[in-house]
Order: sequence, then structure tokens, then C-alpha cells
Amino acid sequence: MASEFLTLMDLRSRLMPDGTPVSSYAELLAQENDILDDIPWTAGNQLTGDIHFKRTALPSAQIRRINQGFDSSKGAVEAVRETCVEIVSRMTVDMKELDLAPSPEKYLLSESKGHVSVMNDTLITDFFYGADPEGIKGIATRLNRLSHKQVVNAGGTGNNLASIYIIKWDTDEVTGIYPKETKAGLDVYMKENELVPDKDGKTFLAHITMWSWFVGLKVRDERYIARLCNIDRDALLGSGDTAKEARQDLFRKLILAQDKIYHVNDGRVVMYADPQIFSILKIAAFEKSNMALGYSDIKEDRRILSFAGIPIKRNDAQSVAEKKVS
Repeated sequence: MASEFLTLMDLRSRLMPDGTPVSSYAELLAQENDILDDIPWTAGNQLTGDIHFKRTALPSAQIRRINQGFDSSKGAVEAVRETCVEIVSRMTVDMKELDLAPSPEKYLLSESKGHVSVMNDTLITDFFYGADPEGIKGIATRLNRLSHKQVVNAGGTGNNLASIYIIKWDTDEVTGIYPKETKAGLDVYMKENELVPDKDGKTFLAHITMWSWFVGLKVRDERYIARLCNIDRDALLGSGDTAKEARQDLFRKLILAQDKIYHVNDGRVVMYADPQIFSILKIAAFEKSNMALGYSDIKEDRRILSFAGIPIKRNDAQSVAEKKVS
């Protein structure tokens, strides 16, 4: 395992001098989504991503007796390419509007939050659901069949299905990547007094800010990720004994999914649930309906929901109804 575990804010302090636009927006990105607190970031070995080798077959071992020879053997590997994508957003502010602001710098930062939030949402959605062959391959796309050894079936069959994902973040095995020789893949372009067209094609002077974030996801060892799929939200949100049994079954299946993670008790392991499932888990913790579920950690005056010691985080990107995994 690598000795360093650098989050986006760690990279900000190392690669981006304080006070620069890139530094400020790196901080804003981290504030807008606390999942970025979990993700380690490493430079890829390519200008557009990373190429690593995945073992597809192990060498063999033999028991040798005295005066008896043995056969040589070798394993097999295949090259895997992880591609970075460029997430971009552009903001246009009328120069007169900016001149009237008491603090132009604060005004621009305030206006930037919406753009930064959308960039965050785009990244996290791709990290989980990206399926473009030339882009990011998300966790759900990698774990998209019940026959995969890292997938556990919760048994839901309705039209409102969800998953809980478990990720062991690691700078060698599961990590965010950015192209080599870049500042965490993040760049900010600003220019004042640019002539831009309005909706009618007439021009006005504006302040332009454009963000570019060149990032990807690398999964070298799939034993570091797991998916509990086909969770029926409707069954869990119901009332009475049927809903109670559905929740207890969810906990049992969650244990099976947790045990899929390689050395689950070491490193930074996090569970991610959509808002509805997250609320159900909070209610169950409040009702103490499961001994493994509770608030086992305190971080910066915040109570952290956890299952068997593993933090659980709400992930709005998982709000969509997922297709049934078969």
C-alpha cells in the first residue's frame, strides 16, 4: 500500500499556492461534496490517464519430492487503460454587475458555487455510473452482474431499486487520478472585459471564468469494491412487519457485501447510500434495531453513521432508480 494518501485539499496545499484561483476553487470543490474527503488522488502515468496491468491468471505451485523435477509456470496479466475526462463549466458575469458589487472577488466566488456544485455532481455521478467506453468506468458499471464475485443480491424486483456501494480507497488499488504533469487536473481561466453576445446576438463586456477539471477513476483490484444491489426502496419505506423484515434482511445482506472487501478492517473503507436508504439507516440506528448500526465515530463535532465500524455517507448521485442487476 502506498505511504501517502492525498485528498484534493492535500494536493491543493502541495501543488497550488494559496491565493491563486486554482487554490480557491479546489477548496470550494472540496466544500461542496464531502465524498471528495474520501478520495485519494494520484497522478496517472499517461497524459490522458493511466495504464496498469491486471493479473488474469496466477502461476502454479507444486509439491516436489527428492530426486524429482518440477515444471515451470507463469501467470498472465492484461493491460487496463483508465481514461481521464475533462469536466468543464463557464461563467459569464456582466462587468457592470461586477463593478457594482461591494466586493467583486466575493461576488465572483459566490456566483461560482453553482458551477462548482454541478462539476462535483458530474464527477461523482461518473465515478459511480460512468459507462462511456472512452471515459470513466464507474463502480456500478464494473459490478454490473450477479455473477461478479464482488456483488451481493438484495433480492428486490420492483421499479425503485437501489444499491449500497462499499469502497476501500487506496492510492494503489482504488483512487482518483489526474494526468501526469498537471496540478491535480484542475485549471481555472479568467478574463475581464470580454465582448460576449447576449440572447439576441448583441454584445456586452463581461468577466469570463472557465473551469477545467481533468480527472478519472482507477480500479486496479476489484476486491477493494463491493456492491449490494437490487435493494427495493419501496419495501424498506413501508410499515409493519413486512418492512421490518425487509430492513433486517438488508442488514444481513450488508454484512455479506462488507465481507467481500479485501482486508476490510484496514485502510479507508466507506459505504455510500442514496438519500432514502441513508434516512432508513439513520432511523434504524435511532431505534437501535440493529446492533451493528450506530454512530460510532465523532469527526469535527459531526456524528458519523456507521455499520460495523464502517462510515456510511449519503450520496445524492445514487438517487436515480437503478436497473435490476441480473
